[in-house]
Amino acid sequence: MPSFLQIYQTADDQAHDAAAEDPFPAYLEGVDTSLAPFCPTSATRVLKALRMGRVGTDDRLVDLGSGDGRFVTAAVSEYGCRSALGIESDQDLVALSRHLADQVFGGEHSDHGVRFEQGDLLSTLKLANTCSGGGDIQEDDVLPWTVIVLFLLPDHSDRFADDILQLHQRGARIISLVFNLDEIKGLTLQQADEQDGIFVYSKSPLV
Repeated sequence: MPSFLQIYQTADDQAHDAAAEDPFPAYLEGVDTSLAPFCPTSATRVLKALRMGRVGTDDRLVDLGSGDGRFVTAAVSEYGCRSALGIESDQDLVALSRHLADQVFGGEHSDHGVRFEQGDLLSTLKLANTCSGGGDIQEDDVLPWTVIVLFLLPDHSDRFADDILQLHQRGARIISLVFNLDEIKGLTLQQADEQDGIFVYSKSPLV
């Protein structure tokens, strides 16, 4: 069975080949990518980010703007994450995610707690903060996800800041790619690798 690195490094090579013809294919025609453009993170950096975020067997992860599904797939295949969900606006990328994940798992990816859905990431964030049944509940066990992965352009932070902060305060760990979230006051930065563009926020220290 092919490994995560084998499958997604091949996907990286194909993306680089495409970039030779289109120098910035991350912006998809007909799709609003102004908030979260599709810019694939290398397979090795995906593993590093998940390791920095201390992703493990007790976690439920969501990737908001999941692209070709590499974070979602790696969280389960490489770190044993209990479940992982990718939210992506482009249906072709959702289909690609499912195809690549099937290759990594050597069968149906959904049998391993992996899901990919076409949807709006802002709506998904808001839903996460309203699904606990109301009230001022803060316990971790009411969180739909314990880890949130995102690559969101800081120019639009006002559109998601309140929801991200609320999830952080409820105990979710936030892994932000490329851009830090310094403009969102109240987040606690626990791990950072500025060279690789990985920033991990958590209310509690990561051990």
